[in-house]
Amino acid sequence: MEEIVVNWIKSRVRSNANFYSYEFEEAIPVYGRLTTGKVHTASSYSRTFRKIRESNVLDKHGISLTEIQHNTNGKVKGWKIETL
Repeated sequence: MEEIVVNWIKSRVRSNANFYSYEFEEAIPVYGRLTTGKVHTASSYSRTFRKIRESNVLDKHGISLTEIQHNTNGKVKGWKIETL
């Protein structure tokens, strides 16, 4: 599942897009199903994403995430994707 999340983030790098937690939870299950044929819940992907953020997995792929706040709702977390 880690590979699916990393590949999804890499796909976002190409479009130079930030993403928010609600976008991640909506998009990642569909992406996983379409690209690998595997079905996982949004919660499972979110747990994997938290583990990835806590580790250096993204560094190995030349990617870093910077936390950003949503424009209208300060409770919503978002991430700016940057290449190293």
